[in-house]
Amino acid sequence: MRSIQFLGLLTSIVSFLCLFGALAPLSPDSSASVEGAIGLFLMFFVAPLFGFSALLLIPSSIALFNAKLRANTYFYGKFWYGVWGINSLISIGYVFVILYIGYIYLTLKVSN
Repeated sequence: MRSIQFLGLLTSIVSFLCLFGALAPLSPDSSASVEGAIGLFLMFFVAPLFGFSALLLIPSSIALFNAKLRANTYFYGKFWYGVWGINSLISIGYVFVILYIGYIYLTLKVSN
């Protein structure tokens, strides 16, 4: 469980850094080909990283609410509780984004 939580946190950090690194050099003067290439990078690299991170973090963060599981996987100490807290906040963010995308999809589907 510790490796899943740490890998999920590491994947989240890498995906945020890739997102920032890809979008930082964009300016209003950027050409369409540069914008298209960055869009492809976001679609085929950053979005799957976020998805992989969500698949790791959401179920494992929920599972760690069980005290027996935390004891069996040696998930204790200030560091690991801190990792769990950060990952829980990231998981809540992922859930809200998923719900928002679902809401937008349903409202656009119903209005058409």
